[in-house]
Amino acid sequence: MEKIHYLIPLFLILTFFGPGYQTISIFVWIWFPLSVYYCRTVSIRWFIPFYVANSFGTALAFLGTLNTNDSNWLPEYFLFSAALGFGMNILSFISLVCDRFAQNVFKGWPRYIFMGNNEMIQFTSFTGLGGLNFILSWGGTIGAYIIKTWISSNFDKDHDTIPHKLILESVNDVSSISRNDNNVPKLGNDEVEIMENNEVNSTQQIRKFRNIKIIKLVNPVMIYFIVIFWVIVYGSFRYSTTYIPFYQQNIESYAAHSLVKVGCVIGANNNYETKYYVNRTEELARNGTKFILWSEAAAIVTNTAEYNELEKGIKNISQMYNTYIGFTYGDVSSSDGKRYNKLTVMSPNGDILINYAKSNLVPFVEDEVTAGPKILQTNVTSEFGTIGGAICFDYNFPSFISQASKDNVDFKIQPSDTWVSPNAGYHFRSNTIRSIENGFTLFRCSHYGFSGALGPYGQTYVSVETVDDLIVSFQIPLHKRVNPIYGVFGESWAWICLAFSILFCIIIIALILSPNHIKRSIKKLFP
Repeated sequence: MEKIHYLIPLFLILTFFGPGYQTISIFVWIWFPLSVYYCRTVSIRWFIPFYVANSFGTALAFLGTLNTNDSNWLPEYFLFSAALGFGMNILSFISLVCDRFAQNVFKGWPRYIFMGNNEMIQFTSFTGLGGLNFILSWGGTIGAYIIKTWISSNFDKDHDTIPHKLILESVNDVSSISRNDNNVPKLGNDEVEIMENNEVNSTQQIRKFRNIKIIKLVNPVMIYFIVIFWVIVYGSFRYSTTYIPFYQQNIESYAAHSLVKVGCVIGANNNYETKYYVNRTEELARNGTKFILWSEAAAIVTNTAEYNELEKGIKNISQMYNTYIGFTYGDVSSSDGKRYNKLTVMSPNGDILINYAKSNLVPFVEDEVTAGPKILQTNVTSEFGTIGGAICFDYNFPSFISQASKDNVDFKIQPSDTWVSPNAGYHFRSNTIRSIENGFTLFRCSHYGFSGALGPYGQTYVSVETVDDLIVSFQIPLHKRVNPIYGVFGESWAWICLAFSILFCIIIIALILSPNHIKRSIKKLFP
């Protein structure tokens, strides 16, 4: 067995600590270039053990997803994680097979590597999360390019690599120029003619030398790092000259003039009584909390009478204490037997601003729940601007949350229940992207998760672990929404990438099936 196949167990480790709940970010960066290099080097039959190793690593990374008790490792959890691992890796497996196929047609195309940086997150305001995914996958190919170039330069006998050739050609050209200069005759009958010819030759050699230097600079790594440079410049400039006004202004010029007190009512396990949560809500309201939000499905309503009692209690509190209240409940009162995961927001006037049923349901976990319409509900308030609400898993769907940009939402709320799994921190961090993409302030209350608030530039105002049966309040600044480019163009970047992928597939097929003269024409466009 060739030594390169010793990477197989390494891939299992990289995926175990890469995409899951115990992420070591550098492992993700390493996995991409190593995977691309491995799949371009080995025979196609080795793709199978590669796929299996990655799938097992991913299964281990997400093993605790459905575990509701640290000691309750049921067999079906292992089965679910295995299915998740093998299913997720199908996409990367197909992508790498296509990449391998493309290498047989376009030999020597430029490839690239990803470098993480917090400022790069701001790039999502331009492209959405798809832009970061693009840079990461692009980085995998440049990493493979670097690995291959380094191995070829250091271990191949013929050193037959582009950088090595360029270096040799550059040295030869300099030697040639030097020899020509030393061999110019000083005397002779045709001295003038020889000197003129020598000047022409020297000029040509210098131009050739300069062209080679330009070729050396315009290489895959340099192109990629130029792109990364401008992405980081964009992120830094956006944060340091828009959120913090240009130029070196005092904090008073951009700090919120006042803070508003918001609070969470976190549900209790096996306690779904509406009266209990109404009383907990009043505790927060008495302390001057201006917006109170329950965690996802804190209570359960089984009939119309129970709902009317719940609404009456919330209305009394909101009017008495002049506060907004977002209360959540599992609605099983429907006569047709349907169950809904509901969020209702009451204004200080006692008006219902939002009455929303969760529309993006968690597979397997919410099989018995009926999805509501995929329409983001919003309303205008005097204190919080335009508010909008969605529930937990809804925020995993950018096309749904991007409706906030069309409705100019300033303040977005998210009741959540992340059950007992390591997914809590991951889910909270990923919500940062939604704030940057759409430019709103996000207020989040989570049962068995992280509660807090994020600003329109993704800045964390508050982040606190909230597990079970508690109330918590904190003060946050209120900023008007910003208008990111993504809010206008949405997922255009992703669609453009898809269009180019289809175009390249067509070109590959054309190169294989077309006559030679058409192949030559295509290769002039794509050398």
